[in-house]
Amino acid sequence: MVVAVTFKAVINPPEQLVRAISQITPENPFYTIEYVNVRKRSGAEPCCITLESDTVPVTGCPGFLTRGRFNSRLEITSLPQIPEHKIFWNGLFDFCRHNGVSVLSIQTFASTEPSIGEERKRTSLKRRSEYRLDLTQPDLWEAMNRRHHRLIKRAVKRGLVFRRSNESTFRSTHVDLANLSLDRRRGRGESIDSKIDIADVNSFIECGAGEIIQAVIGDDVHASMLLAKSRKGGYAQSSGTSAFGRETGASHFLFYEAAKLLKAEGAEVFNLGGADEHSTGLQEFKLGLGSTRIDLESAEFYTGSILKRFATGAISLLKGVTLPI
Repeated sequence: MVVAVTFKAVINPPEQLVRAISQITPENPFYTIEYVNVRKRSGAEPCCITLESDTVPVTGCPGFLTRGRFNSRLEITSLPQIPEHKIFWNGLFDFCRHNGVSVLSIQTFASTEPSIGEERKRTSLKRRSEYRLDLTQPDLWEAMNRRHHRLIKRAVKRGLVFRRSNESTFRSTHVDLANLSLDRRRGRGESIDSKIDIADVNSFIECGAGEIIQAVIGDDVHASMLLAKSRKGGYAQSSGTSAFGRETGASHFLFYEAAKLLKAEGAEVFNLGGADEHSTGLQEFKLGLGSTRIDLESAEFYTGSILKRFATGAISLLKGVTLPI
């Protein structure tokens, strides 16, 4: 007997439902109860979005509602694998309509679903890539290319050592280095509108969703990473390198040490994050660690009424500003 698959969404879900979803994909750090708590601290209202078979979730993910004066937004940070696309998208659009959601944002951080696969109501589509390192392979060192071997050996020779530290001083240093790296990428022409904020870093650490790891000489930090973690996986949430660190292979050293740490703790996947299609140097760096490129998509959908969209646009024009969503 074939049991039908049904869509279900629960706002402010019980912890056991979040944990049930996390157990389906234990390598995804954006499905954990700790990450849900991070988003709650920023003011988002969590929900659990699932496909169920006989009341048991077969796939699912957390979603995050933010309610504004004129529009409400639902963000899915990491799209799950979707065995029944029609049931999933029809249920999701119905949920948005019944809960006054005007904008649906679908992101694919740490996702393995390669395509959004839905065009109704879509207002934008972006193709992106991430780099996944298989931690179950027997020798992480052998998986890397020779250039990475050379740079890691250089880092060790220059005195860099690995440190795990969540102290407040080192959190601030992480933010400074991560934003410095983003500024360098903008200077190379990459389109980056994000900024690393100390409040977000504090939330990750204080909610137990991740930790800071660094490559240091004494108290001088030359590479830093906020490592998001789950039971079976890790994700390089943000990272940065000093000028000295760039010369001495500090990032290569730190990412390799992060992979070793995760593997020792029983993780199976280390997601090195994304790279812009024009950032060939960053792509080569991540591929050189032995990772596999995963091609993904992200998209936004307008799920509000035509009347609301017209009214919001008219008010924006009258005020001469774009209203926040």
